[in-house]
Amino acid sequence: MLHKLRRWLFNHFRDNFLIYFIVTVLFCIGIIIGAVTIKVMESERINSIMQFVNGLFKSINSSDINNVSVLKQSLIDNFKAILLVWISSALIVGVILVPAIILFKGFALGFSVGFFVNEFGFKGFLFSVLGIFSQNLFIIPGIIAISSIGLAFSINNIRKKKIRVKSNAFISEFINSSSFIALFSVFVFIGCLIEAYLTPVFMKFFIDYLG
Repeated sequence: MLHKLRRWLFNHFRDNFLIYFIVTVLFCIGIIIGAVTIKVMESERINSIMQFVNGLFKSINSSDINNVSVLKQSLIDNFKAILLVWISSALIVGVILVPAIILFKGFALGFSVGFFVNEFGFKGFLFSVLGIFSQNLFIIPGIIAISSIGLAFSINNIRKKKIRVKSNAFISEFINSSSFIALFSVFVFIGCLIEAYLTPVFMKFFIDYLG
């Protein structure tokens, strides 16, 4: 079983290497745009974000974190994007929507890291490594894989519509891509668990350090 899964994944990555490369590049572009945005933002907006972050730090320091609520919100945020990729992949609009989703995900990460590094320097970088990257070690690969699967399926649909492939072939490929999406969603779920139960521990540890 494990051997079959390994071979299945190998063939999948081999056949869709270009799509994975394009999606990864788009994600990196999103990170760069997010990081650069911090540099060109007005000081008033940065101050308002800083006030929000300080309020968040105080709430974390003064009370116990509701891990279940954090997990619920993380699952909603991430699986909403996964559901959108899954649905749009069966439509032509997926060719536009999936790259937009991955760009936004990269932008959000780049903006968050860029903000902490810009405001706290090396301390902000350390905070980002433990407070942001810890869960994203699982979420990012999962989202990139899922977006690549969705984009590949959407592109194949456009090609096959032009040559009028039978609908049973579409259903077979849809089930296949859905299986891959479900598999990589496990990575995202693990990342959500880390965000809810492990990341707050790191955040509490670093709040005094950042101050």
